[in-house]
Amino acid sequence: MSKFDKYFFWFCFFYLILKFISIKITNLNLYGDEAQYWLWSKTFSFGYFSKPPLLSWLIGGITNFFGNSFFTLKSIPILIYCLTSYFVYLLVIKLYNKKDLAITCAITFFLLPAVSFSSFLLSTDVILIFFWVLGLIQLVKIKEKQGYFNFFILGLILGCSLLSKYAGIYFLLGVFCLIIFENNFKLIFLKNKFKFFFTIIIMMIVISPNLYWNYQNEWLTFGHTADNASLEKISLNFTGFIEFFFAQIIMIGPLLFFCFCFYFFKNFNLNSNEKLFLCFAAPPLIIVGIESLIVRAHANWAAVSLVSFSILCVCMIYKFNKKLIYINNIINIIVGVILFIMISVDYDSRLFDRISGFKKFVEFVDTKNSTKINNIVVSDRLLFASLSYEYYSKNINLYSTRAPEEKISHHFQINNFLPKDFNKSFLLIGNPVNINYLENNYNVELVGSKSFPFSKKKIKLYEVILN
Repeated sequence: MSKFDKYFFWFCFFYLILKFISIKITNLNLYGDEAQYWLWSKTFSFGYFSKPPLLSWLIGGITNFFGNSFFTLKSIPILIYCLTSYFVYLLVIKLYNKKDLAITCAITFFLLPAVSFSSFLLSTDVILIFFWVLGLIQLVKIKEKQGYFNFFILGLILGCSLLSKYAGIYFLLGVFCLIIFENNFKLIFLKNKFKFFFTIIIMMIVISPNLYWNYQNEWLTFGHTADNASLEKISLNFTGFIEFFFAQIIMIGPLLFFCFCFYFFKNFNLNSNEKLFLCFAAPPLIIVGIESLIVRAHANWAAVSLVSFSILCVCMIYKFNKKLIYINNIINIIVGVILFIMISVDYDSRLFDRISGFKKFVEFVDTKNSTKINNIVVSDRLLFASLSYEYYSKNINLYSTRAPEEKISHHFQINNFLPKDFNKSFLLIGNPVNINYLENNYNVELVGSKSFPFSKKKIKLYEVILN
């Protein structure tokens, strides 16, 4: 390990401690999606409305042992990224047999702006990226030895990737690209077609419970994924494409990105390892980039490309100018430290609006609840999940509005919907129009209206009394 790598290793260690301190002392709240995954974890299922189940299973297992605290939940992505960085190290060691290069790749990945930001968020991307690195390691093992056991393990990893997030399908696209563009893997595939087919069978067995759940629930998750793609609204969106493109540059780090571009076009000949990384970085970026141009796309939809692309960047720049990587990592660790200091002191920034003010909102609801009604009806999905977390230890029943003929738009309308014959008084957070389907007569009275950082408009609270 070089002197600089030792310094960066210790910087990363203290940065990790800073992350834990920040999540321990901050007053920021869970984002609605995080609260949703947590709430799903309280009911074991082979599928949920908008996501496959693996993250919620993981949350359920961890919270059963360590409790449901904010610190416990926020520690999950931090620790998974530590493991992922270690496996990045193992991957590069296997490919290059150069310890210094492997350490540099692992440190650079750990300090990526996207990883720093994402390590504060409990999301499906975190575990998908973890399995993505495991999948790359397993492909290298298959390159070394083409036994059925290695193909079996690859099938398990692919299945777990798809149970993490359906974007795991991009890994198969990466394999197909590798077979087309990398001669060694092409020969391996031609000699082991039945073993690759065996891998697909194992993958399908792993994801079959989720497929069956979707079948039983009218393919809800796949339908939601298709709605997210919004392919029926195709039109050129140059602004969206530019935003997506620049978001990827920020996520990987501008210096790393532009240095890679310079050396890539200057020395276009790629070795087999660089082809491997490019094959797994390019498909998500190209597909989601096209989607951002013709419809819309969020920056994290191509998050899995970060692993392969960051390693490719480091390996290429490392050959010509290692100092550029060190400068990049210094910049990234400064950015990361600033981010987590802002988190620890609850810095008043629009960046944190969506995770600020929930506790004050709960106090507002409790204050306005003069008659101590213990039924709350919430229309908004994210607000429902956040309130469920805040009220977890209290005697409060939460419901979501859904008329019998209305299409299900989120998971809580499946298990927590307000039935049309409901016959108790309740508090309503949302629009009274959403409860018009109720059969009983109610008196609806506005009891409070207030703005909070997490909402773009004032939240209105109604007292709905059964006549």
